[in-house]
Amino acid sequence: MQRYLMNFNTRNMETRTTECLVVGSGVAGLTAAVRLARRGHHVLLAVRDTLSDSNTAKAQGGIAAAFGKDDNPALHLQDTLTAGAGLSDEAVSHLVVTEGPDDIRWLADNGAEFDRTADGSLALGREGCHSRHRIVHSHGDATGAEVARALNVLAATEPNIRTLEGCYIVDLLTHEGRCYGATALWHGRKICLRAQHIVLATGGLGRLFLHTTNPEGATGSGAALAARAGAALADMEFVQFHPTALALSGCPNFLISEAVRGAGAHLLNLDGKRFMPALHPMAELAPRDVVARCIFQEMTKANATHIWLDARHIKDAAKLFPMIAATCREYGVDIEKDLIPIAPAAHYMMGGIETDTWGRTNLKGLYACGEAACTGLQGANRLASNSLLEGLVFGRRVATIIGKTRLSQADSGLYWQEESLAETPLELVAEDSSLSQQIMSRYLGITRNATELACGEEKLRNLAKRYEGCAAHTPEELDLRARLTCDLLIVKAALRRQESRGAHYRSDFPEKDDAYRKHFSDKWQVYDDAKNINDEKIAAASIGFAL
Repeated sequence: MQRYLMNFNTRNMETRTTECLVVGSGVAGLTAAVRLARRGHHVLLAVRDTLSDSNTAKAQGGIAAAFGKDDNPALHLQDTLTAGAGLSDEAVSHLVVTEGPDDIRWLADNGAEFDRTADGSLALGREGCHSRHRIVHSHGDATGAEVARALNVLAATEPNIRTLEGCYIVDLLTHEGRCYGATALWHGRKICLRAQHIVLATGGLGRLFLHTTNPEGATGSGAALAARAGAALADMEFVQFHPTALALSGCPNFLISEAVRGAGAHLLNLDGKRFMPALHPMAELAPRDVVARCIFQEMTKANATHIWLDARHIKDAAKLFPMIAATCREYGVDIEKDLIPIAPAAHYMMGGIETDTWGRTNLKGLYACGEAACTGLQGANRLASNSLLEGLVFGRRVATIIGKTRLSQADSGLYWQEESLAETPLELVAEDSSLSQQIMSRYLGITRNATELACGEEKLRNLAKRYEGCAAHTPEELDLRARLTCDLLIVKAALRRQESRGAHYRSDFPEKDDAYRKHFSDKWQVYDDAKNINDEKIAAASIGFAL
């Protein structure tokens, strides 16, 4: 694997130094940044686009937590383990469901407004595979937007946080098992960011596929740069496809929240008949992997690009789900009168950068949280609305452990360089980005088998060879390289797991196999490139700033 993606030399680069570098502006990254700042740490928040652009802002359903009178963390734990198909780590799941309610209270105490009942208690919805109503939500179906808004306000007003918008992290800088910072592109300039602690909260990788609910930046950049630096990655075969994304020609893959089915909406085939009750005892509220596969099968049988979601019988559906209703109306669908055309779309990555229960990776000084991380909570199939919960819990836990960790100052006597990379064939980047998405959707989608996986792997390797040894200069080039790295990680993991479990379904191995009831972790051998130079030379070449 190519170690670095651009030509650089940290001896003569603009350098910014901070105590904590946090990468990402979703719930996990912002929680970590705010919590760190409030503990007195100086934080540099690196955001590839703007502070308000993240997967979190698009999350509709809510945050799962046991607040109901008929609910408790033990029940939430059991539902999490059931959805995870035998791979959710029980200890990690237990700490998330027990600590999570206090993190939601913290968020509410710090400005987040959640929907409440007449007596002032939290209004709770229900989603797939949940045995109780436990989904905390805001403005019906705009929970993520409210969480993002509240955290953005906190981050923007915290004096210990300095934000670099438009900052694309290119590579991590490591030496002898420790991470010392990163190289980045900031408005077209190459810069070096030195830090004692680096937190990756870069989100998911839905954009590896043609049809996804994820924003443009969800290309797996965090997982890719961590892999190149020698961090361990786990469970990369488990990509969740959300069952119900709006499927209209010319319309983006807009998510139709699982909460709509939680409120009673039915799935209908093109003949107008329900099919889920005959396929699973929980019908439309079965685990997401089950529902997505059943929809895919109905579409395949009918040679169709969609089936129907029927919410017409739900009282005041437009009031319950105002954002969904408004978006559907924009494309000519009235959810209270019309059937909604839907199809599955790539949605969430259960795997990622492997961490312990505090978000620590195998590289000293490097942490990961949120969708970029693999904590063991999500197992083979994420339970609905556990994602924002995990981001809150692990954003806080990362901040806590950093506060208890004493590392020496980043060694300014080290420098890194790569000056031998060739030019990228720019004319191929856009075409190959689209081609990689087509390959992933065709060969690594909802159903898989050895023949198609091997074919997909060969095609992806041939694509990747075009860029081996080449430098990247733009976010588009870097996104393609991240895609190809993650593509190959996923296909390798999918070929290795010869069973069907959760979101990973092999038609040639359709049953679970206890021999595979374990996590697989991958780590590349990386050779440290750091060199030593005189401290005065580093100081002369650096542009620092105080926080």
